[in-house]
Amino acid sequence: MKNERRRVLKWAAVSGVAWLLAGCKQGPNPPVPGKPTVYLTTDDGPLRGSEYIDAAVREYEVPMTAFVVGKHAQSLAFRARLEAYRNNPHIRLGNHSYTHANGHYLDYYRHPRRVLQDFEHNQRALGLSEKIGRLPGRDSWRFGSRAYDADLTARAAANLLAQNGYRLYGWDLEWTHTQSGAPIGTAEQIHQKIIHQLAKGDCFTPGHLVLLMHDQMFRSRAAVAQLRRLLSLLKEDQRIRLRYIDEYPLSAPSRLPKSVKTPRLIKAPATGIGESTPVDPLEFGR
Repeated sequence: MKNERRRVLKWAAVSGVAWLLAGCKQGPNPPVPGKPTVYLTTDDGPLRGSEYIDAAVREYEVPMTAFVVGKHAQSLAFRARLEAYRNNPHIRLGNHSYTHANGHYLDYYRHPRRVLQDFEHNQRALGLSEKIGRLPGRDSWRFGSRAYDADLTARAAANLLAQNGYRLYGWDLEWTHTQSGAPIGTAEQIHQKIIHQLAKGDCFTPGHLVLLMHDQMFRSRAAVAQLRRLLSLLKEDQRIRLRYIDEYPLSAPSRLPKSVKTPRLIKAPATGIGESTPVDPLEFGR
């Protein structure tokens, strides 16, 4: 038993989560290499709510990746929100398809080549330089030799996108919302879930957690206050570091060593509406 614990702690030190397993308190030191990393991402913009995300990210100067939908940028109002993202030095853009499957995911993924065309259209329409993407409604990962699909219906499309140079990123934890678009859970609760999940290793890559949010969640004063509070908590938490999604390790073990129980990847919200819910995000953007 002692040898088993020794092996686990040794792995934890290498992977950068030893501070979590040992229960270390926050300290004044700045982030250092090896610390657990959190990647903040939003989906579905530009929509109502994008402007508040833009303002909050500028205020707290935290790195964030916004996965954007070309269809949503057709109106002048939403186009202005997209340009604000482009001009924000703390936000990088990713490809979330042009149509977001129009809310019909099963039919969308029955035609992998159409999915590729949809992503290529979005690249051109929005002038995206990097092929960094996230599938609409599906938690799939593709980069290098690494792959994962929470839903096998998207496997063929994800493979085709990868063959055409796309790096696809899923998520480890999702901040879901109600039918009206309001966030479910407080900033403190989401912060605690992030720390707890990193400690347990419930991530595609242990020590690296991708948080998924949605632009349409932050349209009310109360919701924006929760977003600002979460950004403040994460920025001040010296146990972790924040990075852009394109800084995610492309070559890393996706599982814990044999001496540790394989992590249970948290892939679907227990309550609320999330990315995999078959709904057109524009319904929340009006």
